[in-house]
This record gives sequence, structure tokens and C-alpha cells, in this order.
Amino acid sequence: MSSELEILRANIAACGQRIQKMSYSLNKNRSLFPMTREGIENLTDNQEESIDALILRYSQCVAMIQDQIFRGIAYVEQEDISDKSNRDKSLLMEKLGAIKSADDFGSAAVLRNKFSHHYPEEAALRIERLNLIIEEAEYVIATFGDITGFLLRKGFATVPT
Repeated sequence: MSSELEILRANIAACGQRIQKMSYSLNKNRSLFPMTREGIENLTDNQEESIDALILRYSQCVAMIQDQIFRGIAYVEQEDISDKSNRDKSLLMEKLGAIKSADDFGSAAVLRNKFSHHYPEEAALRIERLNLIIEEAEYVIATFGDITGFLLRKGFATVPT
């Protein structure tokens, strides 16, 4: 087995662990959503930390998929992505069949970027972004499932025993 394939498999395993943690955070926080101005003002410190953990895990999962898994898939598929933008990488993953929609993955990445680069903002905008996290986290979980299914079909991964 090539070292690149080993790295891809290791990255899939690591991302799978993050996906499990994000799923836990998602389920733990689901009852707090949809978020309202009053809801934000009444959050306990523990609830705020829990939402922060969900955002962090979401951001980590999107970054791992975009930066490590897409690169690994491109390599084992013998595709050169050295000069490709993240958008082009997503389009390639859609073309290869690893993800269903480059546009949908792009939306997940945009939300990650908005959370990663924290700017002071109006409460309404913050609430809007927070309310997107539930749907987008569910999308990222489903997309990871699509990617692992793709890797199984291509013979790049095996079913864990």
C-alpha cells in the first residue's frame, strides 16, 4: 500500500472521530435551536461552551475534509490539485463522485470561515449564523458518509471490523 493511501486512511479515521464528536455536540445542543435573541441572552455559561464546542468541531470537520481528505482522494485518483482553489477541489470531488454537490460543500466552507474569522457583528447576524450550524453540521455528517462510501466503492477503504 502506498504511503499516500495510508495517510488518506489515517485522515479518514481522524475525521471520523471528529464527526462523532460533532454529532455528540449537535445532539446535545439541538434543543437550544432555533436560536433567538432572547435565547442567546438566557444561555448559561455551560450552554455557551457547548455551542462553542459544536462550532469548533464543525469547523474542524469541514477543514479536515477540504484540506486533507480532498487532497488524499485527488492523489489516489491521480489528479493534480497543486494549483487548484478550494472551489476547484470541491468541483473535482463532485465530478469524481466523492461528494454530491460542490455548491453545498462551498456553503459549508463559507459558514466555517465566518465562524473561524470572528468579527464583531449585529446580534441578528450572529443568530442567523448560529441557526445555520444545525443544518450545516447535519450536511457535513452526511457528506462524510458519502465520502467514506465513495472510498469503499473505489477500494481505497475497507469496512471497519
